[in-house]
Amino acid sequence: MISVRRGAAFQLLLLVVGMTCVLPSWADKTNGIFLAQQSCPAYVSKNKLTNSGHAELKVGELYQTIEVNRPDHPSWYRIVVPNAYPKERWVSTDCGQFQVEERGATGTVVGNKACNTAGRADSYILALSWQPAFCEIKPQKSECQITDPSSYQARHFTLHGLWPNQQSCGERYEFCGEVRTKKEKFCDYPAIKFDSDSQTALAEVMPSVTAGSCLERHEWHKHGTCQTSWSMEEYYDLSVDLTRQFNEAGMAYFMNRRIGQQVRTEDFLNRIAAILGPAARERVKLNCEQGMLVEVQISLIADLMPGKDLEQLIAQAPKQTTSSCQETFFVDPIGFNNE
Repeated sequence: MISVRRGAAFQLLLLVVGMTCVLPSWADKTNGIFLAQQSCPAYVSKNKLTNSGHAELKVGELYQTIEVNRPDHPSWYRIVVPNAYPKERWVSTDCGQFQVEERGATGTVVGNKACNTAGRADSYILALSWQPAFCEIKPQKSECQITDPSSYQARHFTLHGLWPNQQSCGERYEFCGEVRTKKEKFCDYPAIKFDSDSQTALAEVMPSVTAGSCLERHEWHKHGTCQTSWSMEEYYDLSVDLTRQFNEAGMAYFMNRRIGQQVRTEDFLNRIAAILGPAARERVKLNCEQGMLVEVQISLIADLMPGKDLEQLIAQAPKQTTSSCQETFFVDPIGFNNE
């Protein structure tokens, strides 16, 4: 009887072990290379942040990548760290850059689909700032010293940037030119030059151009170099046109009528849908900080055509509905709140 019970117990143990090994999958398999750009911890569990052996990435090292937590917007990659135990570890996307391996018909690696290779955008984001609110958060910026209530930035959305996106790279499709890493200060980037008409137009919708804080340098080297459709002047001319379209479609008027007031987020989204088509509602992301609307990010198709209506560029773009705004937000007036 004892031996039978032991045998049954052993079979039960095997069953339990087998069941615990069949875990639901919260990550997707992926093949690629992770280039470490920071010395970051490599976790056994990304949720509990456990790190047996205190494994860390070595800057400049390449690691085989086996899983990603969210293919569309990755925040963690699971890599193989050779000298760690266990070797499979999770690292944050902030620690480096992921490259997808491309394989030929025979299964051999034929190259890397790098997240800093130009011309691979599958969509764009037009990022527009409500400058008064931005300046409440970053008052040290030189463009924030402009407090004239009649200025363009007091009554219009201003251009933050036009960002090419590659879905497999998440938010890390960037620096596709000679500059490969972010500079400590925007004015540390190489200077960019374009004709006077383009510069005048850009200076109107991007206050940093006049103020000399060099945002246009950062945006070009980080984002503009990842597209191959236009020259630098054409890229910024398109960015200016899209910014003006958004304002002139009625969104600047909507905000002007409500400066200094609380606005229902639902009313803002309804107005966008009314003037830019019903598809726009699911393709706009609102960013709020300290209860203020700071930025609007608009999803656009990859095949951007200069002169094309913004509504058409939005209609077939990827959806993005995540918002950091609550039920209402404040439309901040230009100048600083000293309360």
